[in-house]
Amino acid sequence: MELKEFVQKGYTINAQVPVVETHEVNLENLEEDMGDNLGEVIDTWIDDSKLVSYDILDPDGELISGYKPTLFDDEDVRAFIANL
Repeated sequence: MELKEFVQKGYTINAQVPVVETHEVNLENLEEDMGDNLGEVIDTWIDDSKLVSYDILDPDGELISGYKPTLFDDEDVRAFIANL
């Protein structure tokens, strides 16, 4: 499928961007599991050590590129679209 047709038919592309979140830790209950004491997110940034992956959704919003990430760059996405 041509890219223009892909867009006109209502297909979409979502980027799965790995991020790191820094949470405040509530100090009142340190006797319990630290994970149970996570508070507000105080900082977020993109994790450059991991690849961004892309999902392709059909016009109905259904994922058609599969649940296991396989599309990691422009070439992968264009090849997938060309094969639709």
